[in-house]
Amino acid sequence: MIKTINEIVERWAMLCMFPNKEALLETTLEQLRITMEQDGSMVGHFPKWTSVIDEAGYTCTCPDHQYRGSMCKHLGALATQISKNWSEEFQQPTNEDNDND
Repeated sequence: MIKTINEIVERWAMLCMFPNKEALLETTLEQLRITMEQDGSMVGHFPKWTSVIDEAGYTCTCPDHQYRGSMCKHLGALATQISKNWSEEFQQPTNEDNDND
């Protein structure tokens, strides 16, 4: 699952270099609500669509993903938020943190 998340984040990082893509991702992030299912899959809930990233890969119910097979903005937002939450939760201690012990 981590490899899938990183691939999607990298793809959207590249897309965000183009005008309006970063704003599109930010707007989508504001609409996102994440849940984790019992099987470990991460589900992104949006007003109209649902995205899932799990061990098998990723999917979204939006037309962009369903018909074009793209890593849509919903998957981009879900992967970006998971990655951000992961790094905040499991942040490595810095040398400064170790000096204070």
